[in-house]
Amino acid sequence: MNKLHLKGYMLRLLEEHKEGLWDYQIAEKVMIEYDHSGSYWHGEVRANLTDLFSGALLEEVEDCLDDGNYFGEGKVLVKFKLSSFGHTRMVESGLL
Repeated sequence: MNKLHLKGYMLRLLEEHKEGLWDYQIAEKVMIEYDHSGSYWHGEVRANLTDLFSGALLEEVEDCLDDGNYFGEGKVLVKFKLSSFGHTRMVESGLL
């Protein structure tokens, strides 16, 4: 069975969690879904989230500094939610 591309999977996750998800929560779910591990994939998830955010498909809900439990002490953690534009683009592209 073919899996959905990474960005599509992350958009669907955020569609399911209307209140939003922290980037580390999204990374954790991606690791499980795609059977990935390691810092490379954490970085890849964060890069893709940044891309989706810069394209206005996501909104930032809140942020805080990592205490060292997720991506590294002092790194910025971001909670994202799907924007209304992101929802529209999902419908238009067939993701919903």
